[in-house]
Amino acid sequence: MEEWNDPFDDLASAACNLLADNVGARQCGVIAIEGERLKGGSSEFMRLPLEQRHAVISAILAAVAATDFDAEEAQSSQAIEVSVPSGAAAAAVVFPESETIVFQMLDKGQSIDAKAFRHAAASALPVLYRIDDLRAERIELQKSARLLRHVEELAQVGGWEHILTTGRLTWSREIYAIHGLEPGSDLSLDRVLQLYPSPGREKLSLELERAATEGSGFDLTAPIRTPSGERRIVRTVARAVNGTKLYGIAQDVTAQLSAERRLWWAANHDPVTSLPNRLLFEDRISTAVQRARRDNKSFALVIIDISDFARLTERSGYTVPDKHMMDVASRIAAVMRESDTIARLSLNEFAILLNDVKNQEDIASPIARLRDQIDQMQKEGAGDGIHMSVGIAFYPDHASGAEELTRAAEMALSQAKRRLDSPVIVFDRQIANDAAKRRETILRRARDSLAKREFVPYYQPQIDIETNEVVGVEALVRWQTPDVLLDAKDFAYALDDHEIGSRVGRAVLDAVIIDIAKLRQMTDKPFRVSINASRTEVLRNDFLDTFLEKTRNGNLKPNDFIIEITEDVIIGVDDQALHDKISFLVSSGVEFSLDDFGTGYASLIHITSFPIKEIKIDKQFIFGIETDRRKRAIVKGIIQIARSMGLHVIAEGVETAEQQEVLRDIGCRYAQGYFYSFPVPFSQFADMLDHT
Repeated sequence: MEEWNDPFDDLASAACNLLADNVGARQCGVIAIEGERLKGGSSEFMRLPLEQRHAVISAILAAVAATDFDAEEAQSSQAIEVSVPSGAAAAAVVFPESETIVFQMLDKGQSIDAKAFRHAAASALPVLYRIDDLRAERIELQKSARLLRHVEELAQVGGWEHILTTGRLTWSREIYAIHGLEPGSDLSLDRVLQLYPSPGREKLSLELERAATEGSGFDLTAPIRTPSGERRIVRTVARAVNGTKLYGIAQDVTAQLSAERRLWWAANHDPVTSLPNRLLFEDRISTAVQRARRDNKSFALVIIDISDFARLTERSGYTVPDKHMMDVASRIAAVMRESDTIARLSLNEFAILLNDVKNQEDIASPIARLRDQIDQMQKEGAGDGIHMSVGIAFYPDHASGAEELTRAAEMALSQAKRRLDSPVIVFDRQIANDAAKRRETILRRARDSLAKREFVPYYQPQIDIETNEVVGVEALVRWQTPDVLLDAKDFAYALDDHEIGSRVGRAVLDAVIIDIAKLRQMTDKPFRVSINASRTEVLRNDFLDTFLEKTRNGNLKPNDFIIEITEDVIIGVDDQALHDKISFLVSSGVEFSLDDFGTGYASLIHITSFPIKEIKIDKQFIFGIETDRRKRAIVKGIIQIARSMGLHVIAEGVETAEQQEVLRDIGCRYAQGYFYSFPVPFSQFADMLDHT
């Protein structure tokens, strides 16, 4: 903001000159003295030569010291005569309470009317005080205006006003900059609208007209083209006032929207192959079902498993499998139509939506071409050791909805993986019956194992990368049968079952509380325990009360725990009801962590709308991060977002020292994964904690 002359100086000078004319003095001024120190002076006083200023002050102080002020007038004013060296003369009126002195410079030999001077000074002083107050207010306004300008520049936002009766537009300096116009240049609504290409121009014009007519407001984001040809995205917000004017803000959101688009893409696509990931593909399936139902058409869902991928990773490191998957993705794309949708669902699974196909005959040709491509990979040496299994399901023959269709294709794939002689399986009812039998078998065994307390927690430590200390631990459920230890993915049927899943969750929580209570007696090292809560558990009405009661009974505090939830807990439920449940636990001291962060758009939304305190970066972004610059950029962006929101960050799936070093370099402080420890029983974790 440009500086300008202080008009209050001129106003104060005029007041002092008027005072001088009234008493017949050559010049009047005001000084404020604190003890023997000059606090300030009017412009008239400051314009005196330096030697004369010192002489006036010294003479006035000497006169004040020699004067016996009337006690009754001590709180009012008193006139004194002052003899100034160098042949000059002066008179002064002293106001003891405010330590203010009004003085007049006299010509040599000139006499004064002390009473008139005193009366004039007393009358003028309030005016001079008010002028001084206004000057101070103006200085503060200048400071505020400068601060506002800096804020506008940083936020790339400015204010505007449109007087409807006259058409006058007023813009702040930053809005000129946003639109690429010279500050202070002539403005008109037509000139502004010309910066907006169609259809944004017509939308903005209609919104302005509607807001003026209805006395309402609007919030519109549209692209502009500046006079220099630069393309920007501008958000305009307006409000109407009494039908006479519109006011609002304009903000350059180009960089913000670009960053959001990049994050959205990263959250919805596989970073290696650039294909849609599971979350985006599920949305595509739902859309395909709606379209097929509306148009009375059919389509096929194909899920492809590339096996022996883990062995390939162990043999070749991380770079070769990534190249493998890129090769597989390109070969799938090469044999499919542009209208088909291809996605990478997991480390070794791909999926395809084939539109307008009705049966196995329609799909035989593209599947045969795909098998030829995989065979060709093996002949070229690029696919040595891999095997392709395919599961297929048709809509509407095998399912009436997206989830049901996915389950059908997954069941067919599971059958194909068990039958190496027939790697392509189309879903049929026998497969469904077999799956139902397996599910019932697993649920029956799970009920027996609950009675035997065979569902137990295993603990995986969370590490401070800088100190290598254990700062937390995640409790993971395991099924310890007499023959084998099963991972959670091996008994997903049981965990997804409403009754069994809830009972397993309660059993594991009971065991965790007992273990952690023991640990608190063994060590005073601070750490928190992460507990995974399923969708069934979080939505269960007694979940909150049960959790708080169990922690109290174990002589533990709620803030000893952090509850991990995933997107499937959040998506598709009453947000307000879930928000209230989570907020209640947070108010009790429990914190929540969003697991598998980055695998879906909902993650970006819900870290702002739910009281989440921690995010766990999904392991798919850590896998290969030491060689993939895109993954490093994504993880770094997630960390920066988390920091700006005050969130704690843990990277999952760290398996190598190289991955740890990359995470350290980009600012990630905490991690967990096989590089530090596999999930272990409580006794091993206690020993580990004791030796760190």
